[in-house]
Amino acid sequence: MTDFKSEVIAAGGEGIAACYQCGTCSGGCPTVSAMDFTPRQIIRMVNLGMRDRVLSSKTIWLCASCYQCQVRCPREVKITEVMAALKSMAMKEGYNSSIAKPRAASFYRNFNEIVANLGRQFEPLLLLKTTLGSRESITSKLGYLLKNAPFGITLMKKGKLPFKPEKISGSEEVRKIFENVAKMEAGE
Repeated sequence: MTDFKSEVIAAGGEGIAACYQCGTCSGGCPTVSAMDFTPRQIIRMVNLGMRDRVLSSKTIWLCASCYQCQVRCPREVKITEVMAALKSMAMKEGYNSSIAKPRAASFYRNFNEIVANLGRQFEPLLLLKTTLGSRESITSKLGYLLKNAPFGITLMKKGKLPFKPEKISGSEEVRKIFENVAKMEAGE
């Protein structure tokens, strides 16, 4: 059986062993104040093999994937890819049911599904699928959608949010990329 650190490296978390815990990643993170562990702490816990604490943390779901940490890292640790690998591992192993943000796992799953199908993102569908697919009560889901409806309508009126989805040319190529990634993850 492989250790947790090796699994994370194999899933796309290259370079984590190079981290010397300077804290630059955490110092530049725009969402660190909402996290239960800083990015630096997550990297350290991965290196120590703390699988359960890492995969059940809300930090991996709150990563904005802005690359601020990765760009600033003096050791060129691919922290954003580490967080993405950890999200994938957490979803596969069922850890997403205990995260603090109820729509985070639904967002992550649906974002990728929409891009795979259309070749681009369609925000109204993402909002609906993410909210309706979350583990919240139906009352919370409806309240969230109703609260955000006026803003969405304003954006649509100004032409900032499309009313219907459009596929890009070459969307089949994008779908093939997602299919190949799924095959690689399954070990095929």
